[in-house]
Amino acid sequence: MSPFIKSLKEKESRLEQIASDVVKYAIEKGASDCEVSLGGAKGLSVSSRDQEIENIEYNNDNGMEIVVYLGKKRGGCSTTDLSKSALEDCVNNAINLAKFTDEDDCAGLCDKDMICTDFKELERVYENNIDADSAAEYAIDLEKIALENQKNGIKKSDGAALECSLYTSVLANSNGFCRASSASSIYTSIVLLGQGDDKMQRASGYSIARNFEKLSSKEEIVNEAIEKTLLKLNSKKVKTGKYNLIFKGAAAASIWSCLASAISGAAVYRRTSFLCDSLNQQVFPEFITINENPFVIGEFGSRNYDGEGSKVFESDIVKDGKLEQYLLGSYSSRKLKMKSNGHASGIHNWYVNFDKEHTMEFDDILASSGEGIVITDLMGQGIDIASGNYSRGAEGYYFKDGKFVHAVDGITIAGNLKEMFMNIELIGKDIDLRQKIKTGSILIKNMTVSGI
Repeated sequence: MSPFIKSLKEKESRLEQIASDVVKYAIEKGASDCEVSLGGAKGLSVSSRDQEIENIEYNNDNGMEIVVYLGKKRGGCSTTDLSKSALEDCVNNAINLAKFTDEDDCAGLCDKDMICTDFKELERVYENNIDADSAAEYAIDLEKIALENQKNGIKKSDGAALECSLYTSVLANSNGFCRASSASSIYTSIVLLGQGDDKMQRASGYSIARNFEKLSSKEEIVNEAIEKTLLKLNSKKVKTGKYNLIFKGAAAASIWSCLASAISGAAVYRRTSFLCDSLNQQVFPEFITINENPFVIGEFGSRNYDGEGSKVFESDIVKDGKLEQYLLGSYSSRKLKMKSNGHASGIHNWYVNFDKEHTMEFDDILASSGEGIVITDLMGQGIDIASGNYSRGAEGYYFKDGKFVHAVDGITIAGNLKEMFMNIELIGKDIDLRQKIKTGSILIKNMTVSGI
């Protein structure tokens, strides 16, 4: 066992003991049930600008949240002080708060038959032994590479960064669950400024991984920033009207994120989702399936249990266009008189799949779509999950006959998610593996665009 792993296991064991002691103390003080979430993050963040170090930050934070139950009454409290007296004060405060809350028949820990007992090795943690000097050198190198490969239209770097972190968490409850889990992450990026005819534009390239060795090369990160920045130059608005829209990269993933919000248990039991009463109903064309797999080695959406200690499962969220399940934790499942399916912490790894007929290369989607707009960036919060109404600011580029024509910004795209979901026609093979939602670009025809 390496010194790093040995030290990490010792930390996990220490935090498990603290969490276990807190649960025991809460029960001794009269709580009928108790759940403790305890975590610590250690990390380094370095940023540069104009090839000079701009900022160096270290962090080493700890914190605990506790929820206690007095029958069906619930009280919660949190603290960043892990001393024994502070933890006991936190428990006592939570119990005192619970005394003044109303009873809730759906309150309580996850069901005992849902507690996770099978723990797979998901390779979520790596040593990533990076100090401030090497992080600074890495960030400056990104800027140097960008300037050495400077193309017409690129003016300068607007900064580069490298961030690394190691997070250890423990979840414990009075049903006997007590488990520590650690995860590492490395994130690096560079932002470039470009200038066209009359205005500046900026765009970034980035890479994220659990293991430093799995980051994209510096050249790939810089090239992404250059390509995206140049793509934004000399932008124009388009006339208001109906357009074929191709959502690309993070913009495509955001469409599926709208689905996740709409089928969250809280939105469904509160009747604030346009997909209420849609279980087993057709919500997408029949050629679309979304598979969720929490057990993919090394992925950011991988885990053995959710935020309550419940089992998680590989399953289809959507199959042949039909909605197979809502995303339920214990509370929302009880409100809906259903069974939890391990989604107290949101979604895991989603894989969006279309049949062969509706899957093609990105360039082929462009060619087959005639003309329209590729949406690369979305802004604003104009999404009403209750009604499905969708309106967001957007940027991208206008295309015709499969070719780039000009950059587009200052537009608003609008529609209704229920119709947008059913009108999805094609998916690209250009999957952005950095996203928790694995999807290629998606084509939705005849969407409203407000321009000039």
